[in-house]
This record gives sequence, structure tokens and C-alpha cells, in this order.
Amino acid sequence: MGVWAAGLSAAALVILSAFTTALGDETSAGTRPTAQLSAHFPRSEAYDFEPPTPGSYELPPLKMAPDGAVLDHRGQDLQLSNILDGRISLVSFIYLLCSDEQGCPLALSTLFDIHQMSALAPGLRKDVQLVTLSFDPERDTPDAIGSFAYPILMDREAELKLDWHVLTTRDQTALQPILDGFGQAVDRSGDGETIQHLLRLFLVDRQGRIRNVYGLGMIDPRLLMTDVETLLIEERPR
Repeated sequence: MGVWAAGLSAAALVILSAFTTALGDETSAGTRPTAQLSAHFPRSEAYDFEPPTPGSYELPPLKMAPDGAVLDHRGQDLQLSNILDGRISLVSFIYLLCSDEQGCPLALSTLFDIHQMSALAPGLRKDVQLVTLSFDPERDTPDAIGSFAYPILMDREAELKLDWHVLTTRDQTALQPILDGFGQAVDRSGDGETIQHLLRLFLVDRQGRIRNVYGLGMIDPRLLMTDVETLLIEERPR
């Protein structure tokens, strides 16, 4: 993979080791309904509030998520719409060299927590997935994202946890329509090393409709999963 990829692999392991998940004294995961994952995350100082009860509110569709050509860690050409189709997705935009603690590292730490905790609700993976797309395709090549995703791909409990697709694009030309369609603002006018961007996560339903957008102050795993559970409840026969 080379020095660049090996360095990223080591960085990914450091990130993973920092995101410890307190699972507590739980009963067998098979006895718990999948729509209760939000209840396993503790109330924190950063998010000192109680989220609403799943299903007690509605999330009207905002707009359709855009399609676009993306690459996975093997360099395989894929269509984003095919990845999003059929499952509820938490979509995030990051770049691997981001050092802003209130930017990509915050989003990734939250997603790692959700990914780790999802082992408590293994049935959830058939309905929900994580999708992360780099907006730095020149540096975040398939090899680079593969090194970053290696601990996720090699997780011994991967079959119990949510699928997590880590993607990039061939170039800025392929990327820009996706950013524009989601409304993800990115500013590359700086020093060339740092990319200025707004922290955003997007909730996309099975039909490819954006149902919520989360910014700084809303990246709480309880809130994210409560919204996911609300969409699952919405699908139940009335």
C-alpha cells in the first residue's frame, strides 16, 4: 500500500482505539428489538438533553439525494444511488487529513460509536447503513480509504454491525455534482492542505430522499438513531 497508505492505516487504528464503547451489562442482543439502539447511548455533557421518543414526530422529505459515480476501497466503479437504494443511510462527507476537532474527527467518532454499538442490535444491519464519502479525491485515493477502512473491514463482529461504505471519487469533476446535490459546502481556496467545510451528516431513507440534515451541535448518536428509528416506525403497517 505504500508509506501513505500505511500511515493512514496506523492513524485509523489510533482513532478506533480512542473510541471506546461502554456496552454495559446487556442481555443477549438477539432478545432486543432493533428499534432501540438509541437507548444504549448515554446522556453526555456535550448533549445534555433527552431526545424525543422515536415515532412521536415526523421527518418530512426534504429532497432527493443526488446520484453520482463513486469508487470503493478496491477502486471499483459504483453508483451512489445503488448504494443508497433499499436501506436507511447516514451519509457523511469527510477528508482523511482533517484536523479540526469540531469537523471530520467529530463526525467519524460519532459514526464509530454507532458502528460499534450496533453489535447490540444485529438485525439492524438489514435496514440501516453508514456511507462516508471523501471530498478530497486527490489525496483520499482508493488505497488511502482502504487503509482507513481496514479495521472496519476486518472487524471480527462485522456481520453483526452496520455496513459502513467508505467511498471516494475519481476526481473533482465526478465529486462536485454530489456535493451540490446534498448541499455540502466545501471551500478549497486556502493553503491547499486544509479544506474548509461545514460539518454535515445526512439522513437518507430507503427511497433515496433526504429526511434530515445534522450540523454542529446535532451530531449526537442518540438523536441520529432516534431519527433512524422514527423512519423504521414510519414503515410499519398502520
